[in-house]
Amino acid sequence: MTENDKTILKQFEEKLRRVLYNYQQTTEQNNNLSNKIEELECSLKELQMRYDALEKSYNNLKQAKIISLSDAEIGTTKERLSKLVREIDHCIESLNKQG
Repeated sequence: MTENDKTILKQFEEKLRRVLYNYQQTTEQNNNLSNKIEELECSLKELQMRYDALEKSYNNLKQAKIISLSDAEIGTTKERLSKLVREIDHCIESLNKQG
C-alpha cells in the first residue's frame, strides 16, 4: 500500500467517523423531538378536554341566564338589538350610496 493510499484510507476513516457521529446526533435529536411531540400532544388533549368542559359550562350558564331573564330585561335586550339592527341597516345604506 502506497503512502497515497494510506492517506486516502485515513481520510475515508475520518469522514466515516464524522458521518457516524452526525448520524448519532441526528438520531438523538430526532428522539428528543419525538418525545417533545408526544408531550405536546398530551398537553393538547388535556387542554381540549378543559376547553370542552368550559364550553359546556358556558353554554349551560347562557341557557340558565336566558331562562332567568325577566320580561323587563327581555324588552331592554330587544330594544338594544333593534337599535343595533337599525345602525347596521344605516351603515349598509350608506355603503350602497357610496358604491
